[in-house]
Amino acid sequence: MEHQSRDSLATQSNIYFCEQPRVTETDRLGLPKWKKEAIRRLQTIDERRNMRLLAMIAMWIFSGVAVAIADSPIVSVLGCFTMGVAIMGISVFMHEASHHLMFKNHPLNWMVGFLCGAPALISVSAYRSVHMLHHAHERTEKDPDDIEAPAKTIPLVLFYYLFLIVGTYLYIPHVAVNGFRLANSVRRKSILVEYLGIGALLALVLAAIPVELVLKFWLVPLVVASQLTNFRGIAEHGLTTGGNPFTATRSVLSNKCVSFMMCNLNYHLEHHLFPGVPWYNLPGVQALLQEEYRKAGSSVYHSYSEFYLDFFRLTWKRKIVPNARMIPSHVLNEVCA
Repeated sequence: MEHQSRDSLATQSNIYFCEQPRVTETDRLGLPKWKKEAIRRLQTIDERRNMRLLAMIAMWIFSGVAVAIADSPIVSVLGCFTMGVAIMGISVFMHEASHHLMFKNHPLNWMVGFLCGAPALISVSAYRSVHMLHHAHERTEKDPDDIEAPAKTIPLVLFYYLFLIVGTYLYIPHVAVNGFRLANSVRRKSILVEYLGIGALLALVLAAIPVELVLKFWLVPLVVASQLTNFRGIAEHGLTTGGNPFTATRSVLSNKCVSFMMCNLNYHLEHHLFPGVPWYNLPGVQALLQEEYRKAGSSVYHSYSEFYLDFFRLTWKRKIVPNARMIPSHVLNEVCA
């Protein structure tokens, strides 16, 4: 192994399933000029790609219609799941709008971001207040979304299992409270307006539509979306190592169907490395950085089933410690001595 500082070596050695990792420091600033230029081109916004949002809305509507007209438990279950996937996908567009990546026009990003956040009961302005700090201070004490922060009060393995069950239900009020707390005076006004707007929309829906239909076509699918988000959240940030952007988060490449449902947010390492790249160009970033991933020992899984098999195997049999990352077998073959 190349000569490195003691702190760097200590951080890099915290890799589950690997005793002596063979990795080197990797820095975005040190990328070859041609890769930087290629990534700069990938930051171009193509507003036509927003049609995916219309597909998600159509998926929600058509699934609801299928559930309404079909007297079948199977259709009801599948329709509920599909509606939940649609709500999750729509909320991803709220995330894109918070980064100003949907449109070149910032007010239009805000407007669409508000509408996309409303089904998930999240203010896009509150989310932006928290999320931008998450990007700026990833896996540090200043990160308001550091997934391992609760390890100071409860066993980390217990927290991870609780997160799988209730993570999103705690995250929604976390965004509201801390988004307002961390915002400046101008953004606080936007946050108040947005939550008032969400409340007004909810009141209008409840006044116009029977409660049982609201439960069937929104609240229950929202629970599905929340559970999917919990599983996605742990895969993105759980069991990762801070101090290096190439190891502080994870990508799960999966298949085209999953990437479609998640609007490529499963390419989460790429998103954190270059948050100015819109969702449809993240696979291009992933293809460019294979050499850097190998050098850094980045955690990139090929599927969610592969990730969760390792996750449950690790959490069931071994003690979980903060700031240590879990890597898949194909990475172990490259970085382990």
